[in-house]
Amino acid sequence: MKHKKFLQKFLNTQMKKRIESIFGKDSNIFVNNLSFVRSKNSYLINVTLYLSELENFDEVYPTGLTMIIEQAWGVVGDSSKNVIVQTSVDLVQ
Repeated sequence: MKHKKFLQKFLNTQMKKRIESIFGKDSNIFVNNLSFVRSKNSYLINVTLYLSELENFDEVYPTGLTMIIEQAWGVVGDSSKNVIVQTSVDLVQ
């Protein structure tokens, strides 16, 4: 549980500029779930990207979002294990 909160905080503070440069101003990432899958020996990270604009979205999603999550997990999590990223998208109102 603390990994989830720490990842969430790290993404929306330390990586905020990168997220906004790729996905637009006021975009942020919410970590819905983080769990370890024993059969895959991997962490499963489920996130929602809240977008402020759709410009260039199809060029950077999902690869850009996955890259950001993997980089953040390398800092705050167990980088010796693989990561599986599940993503969803919603628009900021």
